[in-house]
Amino acid sequence: MPAFEYEALDKAGKKSKGMITADSEVAARRELRSRSMAPLTIRHADERKPRPSGQGASFNIQLTQSELSGRELMLITRQLASLIGAGMPIAESLGLVAEQGGRHHLRRILMAVRVRVTEGERLSDALDGFPKSFPAVYRAMVAAGETAGGLGEVLERLADYLEKEQAVRTRVTGALIYPAVLTTVAVGVIALLMTFVVPRIAEQFTGMGMTLPLLTRVMISISGFMQDFWPFLVGGLFALVLLSGFLLRQDSVRTVFDGVVSRLPLIGAFLRHVEAARFCRTMGILVESGAVLPDALRAARRAAGNLAFKGRLELVIRDIETGRGLSDAMRARGWFPALALFMIAAGERSGALGEMFRRSADQLEQDLDSSITVGLNLLEPAILLILGVGVGLIVLSVLLPILQLNTMPLG
Repeated sequence: MPAFEYEALDKAGKKSKGMITADSEVAARRELRSRSMAPLTIRHADERKPRPSGQGASFNIQLTQSELSGRELMLITRQLASLIGAGMPIAESLGLVAEQGGRHHLRRILMAVRVRVTEGERLSDALDGFPKSFPAVYRAMVAAGETAGGLGEVLERLADYLEKEQAVRTRVTGALIYPAVLTTVAVGVIALLMTFVVPRIAEQFTGMGMTLPLLTRVMISISGFMQDFWPFLVGGLFALVLLSGFLLRQDSVRTVFDGVVSRLPLIGAFLRHVEAARFCRTMGILVESGAVLPDALRAARRAAGNLAFKGRLELVIRDIETGRGLSDAMRARGWFPALALFMIAAGERSGALGEMFRRSADQLEQDLDSSITVGLNLLEPAILLILGVGVGLIVLSVLLPILQLNTMPLG
């Protein structure tokens, strides 16, 4: 049943907006009047465009929508999992979740997906019309659940997966707020000292004709440079940020950058663990949902954020299709931790590959939690140490001429 967006007046003459499902625009107006509402405008919630030739007379919904946030996607996945798991039809579940949705664009997306489902499309195919809101790996997991006949269970696993990602993201973001503020204050304090305090003190000593210590001369030179060229420094920094953002959007540059970063001593190991944990979690859900191994690997590859890792997964897929074992193919690419490779090999031998992927993900995520905790605990003192060194050097550059002046012989 099509979905319509309406704008109407209620009994009190107050204007309200919302969505309604009806067979036609006339039926929608009739339904609004039965609710004692005077319709002002009614229009389809979706815009329909014909599919390319050879795909029949059905339509593809092209909806202008905002991208769903990670939290919104997690919430609607949890709600759909509960409703579908309880035996409610998919179309009715989508309609109910849409009616309870908070933001307007969320309701529009869900109602448009519902329209496609009521027209006979599978849920995974209906989600294909909204790739920005429903990632490729999400759609692949839904498709695997539909094929295996366990959509509700797959949505439950998806919701758990999204909740864990959201929890880690929220935890890291919240923990980084204080260090970010501290860093901003540190940079501001040092810039203030260098541009206002050091020049005033330098004026006092240069007029005495004394030879200043090396550290003091260096600080005065840096201060003068910052005063004379600060517009160029700010503009250059802004241009560097814009240029970096543009270059990192190019796949070739991003692949090289991701490969270099992943080989760095500390952060590289952390990023490799992040990608390996996401890969194992995705593979666990897909394999346990009944997805074929090459298809599951392709979906997991699309979920990866590191382009260098995507390239290695492409080689793993190629090895699998030539008959090589999964654990052997993964070991040959040199990215995955030894424990994960051992558990995956055990899963291949025992026929419990999905379970072993899930256990590997649990272990890797525990290691990541420990790494995040240790890293965040060390970040604050590191920032304070850098701030202390910077301010200490500035203060020392001021004190050295004073000490030199006090030790000069009178005469």
